[in-house]
Amino acid sequence: MNQILAITEDNLKDFITCPYKFYFEYYEKKKRSINWRQVVQHVVNKVVYTFYQLPAEHRHSGKVLRLVDEYLSRVSPHLFESRIQYYLVTAKITDYLIQHIQAESKEAPPLFLFEKLTTYIEELDVDLSLTFDVAEWSDSSFVIKKYLVDATPEMLTLYYHLSIVFSEKVLKRTPKRVEVITLLDGKKHVFIPTPEDLQEGLNYLQVMKYSIEDTSNYFKTNNVNECNLCPFVKDCDHDTQEFNPKKYLS
Repeated sequence: MNQILAITEDNLKDFITCPYKFYFEYYEKKKRSINWRQVVQHVVNKVVYTFYQLPAEHRHSGKVLRLVDEYLSRVSPHLFESRIQYYLVTAKITDYLIQHIQAESKEAPPLFLFEKLTTYIEELDVDLSLTFDVAEWSDSSFVIKKYLVDATPEMLTLYYHLSIVFSEKVLKRTPKRVEVITLLDGKKHVFIPTPEDLQEGLNYLQVMKYSIEDTSNYFKTNNVNECNLCPFVKDCDHDTQEFNPKKYLS
């Protein structure tokens, strides 16, 4: 077992995606190439950030359309498997962003807008980092929102537990809702916290921490789509790879 002293949201996300890919990137420090999902997610983040920074009278569907066009026009279609995929992804991202972000825009700006928080979690004995994409706060409500290109059920579970633990430990407040909007299918995933969710979230993150620390149990993902996008696929040999992880992940 190798003690982990600090861990981030991205560490956990990458570990869930594929422990082998996680190992090559974070322990071996191998360089990774950028794939279209990462680039499009960056575009989504830029659009959401810019949109919520605008005065209320400028937050409308036309502005969303212009922002998506502005940022996506800088993305090369060559990053995608084909031009058809590029145009389909662009159409879906544009349509569903307009549908979700414009309909729910508020007069007051969010309390947190892509705010990265780090705190020591005593129960886990680790420094944990999380970015609140959009967090709307009022006297009667606290709602956390995240806009993702796509997400597996495992990823949705991760974001929910992280949101609950950080809200309780850092902000001392339970969210009324946690919402994750996935933009390739246009779905809104809504979670309503219960009093038991804090302990459940701590238990979940403890299991994740132990899993990362114990590299003898690392496995290769069986998700073909992830393998097709992985820059380490030629290096990936789970029968011979020897793991020698370091203590810090960043």
